[in-house]
Amino acid sequence: MSMDIKAVCEAVEKLLDGGDKVELDINDKSISAIVDDLHRARVRLELTQKGLAVDFPQSGSSLIRVYRIGAKPAVKAQRSQQEPEKVATTPSVANVPKGKKGQHTYIPTKFVKDLKDVLLDDASHIVFISGPTQCGKSTLVRYVGAETGRKVYQINCRGDMGSELFFGEKTVVIDGESKANKIIFQVGMIEQAMKEGLDEKGNEVGKPGILFIDEIPACPSHVAHGLNRLFESDDPRRTLVLAEDGGRVVRSHSGFRIILAGNTVGRGANDMAQISYTAQQDALDISLLNRVAVFFKMGYDRNVEKKILLEKVGDDKVVKHILTYRDAIRQALKEGKLSSPFSTGHLIHIADMYGIFRNLGKAIYYTVMEYVLPEERAFYNEQANLLLGVDILKDYSQEDVDYV
Repeated sequence: MSMDIKAVCEAVEKLLDGGDKVELDINDKSISAIVDDLHRARVRLELTQKGLAVDFPQSGSSLIRVYRIGAKPAVKAQRSQQEPEKVATTPSVANVPKGKKGQHTYIPTKFVKDLKDVLLDDASHIVFISGPTQCGKSTLVRYVGAETGRKVYQINCRGDMGSELFFGEKTVVIDGESKANKIIFQVGMIEQAMKEGLDEKGNEVGKPGILFIDEIPACPSHVAHGLNRLFESDDPRRTLVLAEDGGRVVRSHSGFRIILAGNTVGRGANDMAQISYTAQQDALDISLLNRVAVFFKMGYDRNVEKKILLEKVGDDKVVKHILTYRDAIRQALKEGKLSSPFSTGHLIHIADMYGIFRNLGKAIYYTVMEYVLPEERAFYNEQANLLLGVDILKDYSQEDVDYV
């Protein structure tokens, strides 16, 4: 039978017995009457407002921890050294270490050395990097470019784009001296990347370039056909014949390399996690994909996410909350209950908003509630409620406003 909230709070105070912290076994008879009530969101909210918090047993432990928020003295009972403290939704600013705003330290993925080895090989290998949105594909390519001293020429594909960005086009300009119109050929991004490190005679005088084609699964078929001609050669000095410029032939630097990237690998959406990427559900021609020598797959690196959050937030107690929220959302995604990706970028945005508001519930609300599908909001709200004891939809939505 449930106790009233006031009685539960009094029972928690009695457990502390004037102290700041205490640990008890979850099966201890002294707390058996209130264990079920301590799981209730309204009870946890009331406790938070009174400056009290409860941590339930983590995996491999049976200890329940009761403590005053912000308390630092040693607990009465023996503490588990592996469990970080829990914090209130809005901790005292004075007790919060200063986090790092703006950019965070880049932590390269585990296969970065293998990627560099492929790019630095004497042979010209086409690389494909796949992974969900905001997992760091573009950042990785820029990082590798900087590490190898190579300039990156990036093209972002979309279904309605023309070929001129890739291969160039003839255009009309006004001659500076005669003021008359004249037709010139405007060089495309591929030619620029191929000729990086070459002088006007085609001699190799500097570092080569990297052509990075992002979102390649969204590349329109007429562009992909032209790319296929570029990809088919095994010669380190790749050749491009520009029909747009009278069949002119362009020869690349021998170190010129090509990296492709996408949320899918160009075979269409082949699992539930990829259904959301509507622009990349069409399959690329298999002949183009057969030119790819090596595929690297990225994901959301949990250890990297933790390091980034610790650097940006500066408070391991708040970071624990964010990671717990992440785990609940990602588990629901794996089970097919949600479809909107919950990326590393979202965690960074939550950390940034927390740095502004010093209120984790508000940070989560402004970061994700308008991003997710309407039918997903209840789940996101429920997880915030379980974690923080607050109804963020109720607390931060505008009342009496018609969004029509």
